[in-house]
Amino acid sequence: MDGLMALYKPAGFTSHDVVARVRRLTRERSVGHTGTLDPEATGVLVLCLGRATRLSRFLMDMPKAYEAEIVFGSATTTGDSHGQVVARMDGFTIPREAVVDALHKFTGEIMQVPPMVSAVHYEGRRLYELAREGITVEREARRVTVYGIVPVDLDAWPEPIVSGSSVRIAVECSKGTYIRTLCEDICASLGVPGHMGSLVRTRASGFSLEECATIEAVAAAAETADYGAVLHPMARGVAHLPRLMMNDLETVRALNGNVIRADAGRVTGAGASGRGWTALFDPDGSLAAVAWAEPGGAACDDGVALHPKVVLGREAEGS
Repeated sequence: MDGLMALYKPAGFTSHDVVARVRRLTRERSVGHTGTLDPEATGVLVLCLGRATRLSRFLMDMPKAYEAEIVFGSATTTGDSHGQVVARMDGFTIPREAVVDALHKFTGEIMQVPPMVSAVHYEGRRLYELAREGITVEREARRVTVYGIVPVDLDAWPEPIVSGSSVRIAVECSKGTYIRTLCEDICASLGVPGHMGSLVRTRASGFSLEECATIEAVAAAAETADYGAVLHPMARGVAHLPRLMMNDLETVRALNGNVIRADAGRVTGAGASGRGWTALFDPDGSLAAVAWAEPGGAACDDGVALHPKVVLGREAEGS
């Protein structure tokens, strides 16, 4: 079984739990996700099945979107509502507009220190493993990109913000952005402790929350072995890449890992600049490979040489 599943992950399940459940239901051994989601968070979790697991690298780097709750007045050991309170402040008032202004300061490229509950490696161990043992270590700040932060239902925000107040924000960001850290840092910029409350991932790997199926829907599909309602074709995983529609001869060459040389004008789609990852489709419209494109090498002046790096073969009917 080859394809992608966009699933709604409920609270209380780890990403690995969902992968294991889908593996059991579908009896497909090759199943992986394109970016973990915290156990208590909900929302979009995209899985790759079968040959589609080879496309995960192209899905992981895509922007993600979240709706998060910021809770003002208390900081916790984990940066979210599930940790122990380690700092509290009362008696402050913050104008609502001051919080909105603070959001703008965290857009663009910013530096973040990974939380101790993250999966970042430190001397051969995950940070969250150390955190479970009560160990805290110094972490280097990392550069991430926040494409935008906007208030959610601003009219419902309390005015003013006081200790215990909570507001919701929508965030679009790059891979590697820690939303709990973002919430903490926004509060710190206003001079108060804070943490992240609830978290919903609303978009990941090109899939929206509205496109997600439930685990129950996958279970129902497994009973009839008809996955049409929950399985997306592999091509969906490279929809954001430039593409080349190949002829029969080029398809044979690509499936054997040989370089394809073509007029650059045949490469279409967003980002078709002559250099970078390009999806290669066979004459039937099925995804055959993903190639690295370099300018030059064709008979014409604006030619492009495409080097297949991920060869998938012909997509099975109905997969």
